Amino acid sequence: MIQLRDYQPDLVELTHDEASELTALAKGSGGTAGRPRVIERVTVGETQGWYRIQPGPYVGRFALRSGRVIDITSRFPFENVAQLLGLAERTTLLEEAGVDAVGGHGLVDLIGLAFVREAERLVGAGLAKGYASRTFVRPPYAGAPDVAAHLGAGAGLPTRLVTRANRLTMDIPINRLVAAAHTKLSRMTYQNPQLSARLRSLAPIFAQISGWTEGRPRLPATTVPSQYRNVSELSYLVLDDRTALPVDGAVAGVSVLFNMTRIWELYVGNWLTRQLPAGQAVAPRYPIPLTDSGAEIMGVADFVLLEGNRPVSVYDAKYRKWKDRPSTDELYQLVTYAHRLRLRHAGLVYPGSRSATTRVTVGDITLESIAIPVTSRET
Repeated sequence: MIQLRDYQPDLVELTHDEASELTALAKGSGGTAGRPRVIERVTVGETQGWYRIQPGPYVGRFALRSGRVIDITSRFPFENVAQLLGLAERTTLLEEAGVDAVGGHGLVDLIGLAFVREAERLVGAGLAKGYASRTFVRPPYAGAPDVAAHLGAGAGLPTRLVTRANRLTMDIPINRLVAAAHTKLSRMTYQNPQLSARLRSLAPIFAQISGWTEGRPRLPATTVPSQYRNVSELSYLVLDDRTALPVDGAVAGVSVLFNMTRIWELYVGNWLTRQLPAGQAVAPRYPIPLTDSGAEIMGVADFVLLEGNRPVSVYDAKYRKWKDRPSTDELYQLVTYAHRLRLRHAGLVYPGSRSATTRVTVGDITLESIAIPVTSRET
């Protein structure tokens, strides 16, 4: 297993094919949606066969075609990554520590461990069942005649009767969600071979469930039985867009990768919503025209606070160490946004070990650098 840390370059021994695959990922994983690259760059080292790899802001694990596994950890302590992902809000999910969690190492292992524990409890108690409509075209015919199907596929012939009846089954949406997450986690590589064995032992049960076909997995909370609460949240964590590898076919193996830039942005959006005074709303991904003539150039602010339809402040989420003053690039960016929106206030929001706010002014614009206390120590 090749272990890296987000944004931190490291020297790694690779085969030519592995280096080519990672280089292709570095070139192509940015995409057109403005998402960061999983691998920022790959450069040749001084020794033959050694390469310097710098990951982007992704935390998690994926496999190369060779079978080797890339594990990217976070610069932040593990418990802080768990908090940003929403795991820390569910202390029951973290009660069984399976791997060393220093610096984010073992995140995928812990998710897999939490999932298998919850799934084992679920299977032991019995999977939920529901009624599903089934069609019968051969004797014995159950239920009531399906007139439309009988006249269509059966051509109305008495010898080609078609009936429909409800049957109790485990193949229901909530079980499809859990089964899909189980399939993905079962294909991952883990440091503890017992975890892989425990996941494999559940395969015969989930093999009876059909695949998830409803698109992005999100079921109404009212349809999730209480015993599924923990395992469904873990399933969402594994399957939803926070873990999607932002390339199509560039990596052959299964991946569970968390875009920490996007996760931090979501966290800041929730934080801003909690700070709002009455009458204001948070507008995420707010488009800002940067030119008055010639070619139209647009910028996108992470968040703009609105009072009615009128912007009152602009904020940008920064997934990097808090500083008591912004960098030149950050200052240019936020002051430009504030100027174009005719605002006098802008803010940069960073993860920090404690609450802190500093201010600088540019003309009549006040720019705040805000630290939200989510890290337990300086990074």
